[in-house]
Formats: sequence, structure tokens, C-alpha cells
Amino acid sequence: MNMNDKSAKLQLLLCELKLEQRHVNNDMSRLLKQGKTIDFFKAKQLSNLKSGLAKKITKVEESINPNIIA
Repeated sequence: MNMNDKSAKLQLLLCELKLEQRHVNNDMSRLLKQGKTIDFFKAKQLSNLKSGLAKKITKVEESINPNIIA
């Protein structure tokens, strides 16, 4: 039961992270489509957020599906 609960929590976390990643990607693409200039700080923030989310998603996916070497 505990293993299923942990797996369910990890899957929920993964879904939340992927949703947040989608929001960040949409924000970035919307800014590019508008053609407006943005300051370097805002661009750096979005970039850091995107890369941080990608790392978190990878870590959670590895926890759900461990790499088994046989």
C-alpha cells in the first residue's frame, strides 16, 4: 500500500511539473510571437525556470521508472 501511495504522489508531482513546464513554454513562445523586447533579467528568469523544471521532471521520472541494469 505504501509503495502505491508513493508512486501515486510521484505521478501527481510529475503531472504538476509538466503542467508548469507547459505554462513556461507558452509564456516564452507568446513573448517571442509578440515581437516585443524584454529585459535580460526576465529572459534569464524564464530560462532558469525552464531548465530547473526540466531537471526536476527528469529526477521524478527516474524515481518512478528506475534504471534497472540486468
